[in-house]
Amino acid sequence: MTTFLQVIILVAIASIAILVVYLIDRVNTLQRYTRLLQSDVSESEDPNAGPFGGLSGERLWDAVSGVPIDGWDKNSVDLVRNRYQLVLRKHVEELFLEGFQNSQAGIQAIPASSRFVQTLRGPVESWIPIEHAIAVHQAGFERGKGKEEDLPAVRRSLDDAASLLFGLAGIKLPRPLSEHLVPLTEAEQAAAAASTAQANLALAGAPPPGAAAAGTVVPALSASPAATVLPAPGPAEPAASNIGDALAAALATSDNAGAKRPRDL
Repeated sequence: MTTFLQVIILVAIASIAILVVYLIDRVNTLQRYTRLLQSDVSESEDPNAGPFGGLSGERLWDAVSGVPIDGWDKNSVDLVRNRYQLVLRKHVEELFLEGFQNSQAGIQAIPASSRFVQTLRGPVESWIPIEHAIAVHQAGFERGKGKEEDLPAVRRSLDDAASLLFGLAGIKLPRPLSEHLVPLTEAEQAAAAASTAQANLALAGAPPPGAAAAGTVVPALSASPAATVLPAPGPAEPAASNIGDALAAALATSDNAGAKRPRDL
């Protein structure tokens, strides 16, 4: 009986200890949440809080484009400019998409200079001059018409507007925005591949400096008559070591096959 009572007492003590540890952990968790809430409130009340030190909208654009802002030196503006690059890029992409969607829906509209762009720390008001907003929106509108023959002009319009806009903000674009907003079609990719193959073929077949002009007969180095005999005209076999020659030969074979097909019919 005494042993049974001792076991009950031990179990009760262990339960109380576990409960105390649990309560302490919950209290610590509540304290951490309270500190986080207090820090969020203090940041929202601070006018200089946020990724751009309280700058937004047209005032943010003025800062990155070189307009003097009270209380801001060059180093501080450079830090803001580095963070602003992603916001400006998203702004341009959303303007292009808006023009595309308006074109698909048959809506003629003038875009706004200002829009809220989502970031990891919440929405940020971004502003760009109206003429640049219209240029990007119009490029998206033309893209929405779906005419493949207009794609090169759309890419030029988009890249020109984006380059000018980013240049005014003092930001260098690593790659043209048209590479992912207006990618090459399958036909354009095939044409680019064929052009590259032809360029490689031309480089591989170009005579070195000082070589004889095309069409002249170069005397053989050997005295053997067999060395001077030229092969009969015929389809050239691609060299295994030259990828450009192999691609060009494959293209020529495909063209010859396509040319013979009507006679077979």
